Amino acid sequence: MRLYCQKCRYPETTCICAHINTVDTLLNIIILQHEKEAYHAKNTARLISLCIPTSRIVLTNDVQAMQHLEKECSFEHTALIYPSDKSMPIENTAHTRLHQFSTLLLIDGSWKQAFGMVKQNPWLTTLPAFHFTAAPASNYAIRHTKLEHALSTLEATAYAISCLEKTDVSALHKAQCALQKHWQGPKSHRRQI
Repeated sequence: MRLYCQKCRYPETTCICAHINTVDTLLNIIILQHEKEAYHAKNTARLISLCIPTSRIVLTNDVQAMQHLEKECSFEHTALIYPSDKSMPIENTAHTRLHQFSTLLLIDGSWKQAFGMVKQNPWLTTLPAFHFTAAPASNYAIRHTKLEHALSTLEATAYAISCLEKTDVSALHKAQCALQKHWQGPKSHRRQI
């Protein structure tokens, strides 16, 4: 039987607790996660919750949590990170407008899953949505994607936080690097960066 670390919830052989530091942010970070993504050992939402203990993961199949989230999120104070026809470049948004946001909502799942999550929850389209035009290239090599500018959820969170407030997000990147370093999957499953 495989033993798991009680703190980071990774197998004890790949425990990353020694590499976890917290990020100080005033933002309310909420990760809207597809239920299938929750079971992927390589998902980065767990790393976000370790580095930002006040962050929350809401599973889309939890009807009660989704109803509460809909009531909690407002047009005035919630920034949705989701590229769409209506989304605006976060880098070009007036600094005064960005400072009005107290909640940062990100979607965790494949692009197909994310599209389905937004379609099933039309209230998400009423929130101000943002995309990135100048985000750094992804360093996440243990998940595959065909999209050239795709970021892990952790990388998207770190970049969005850095756009909304000037705080050190290096702890998030350090945690992702540790996960990749300790990952014991086949090398053929890694993408070239």
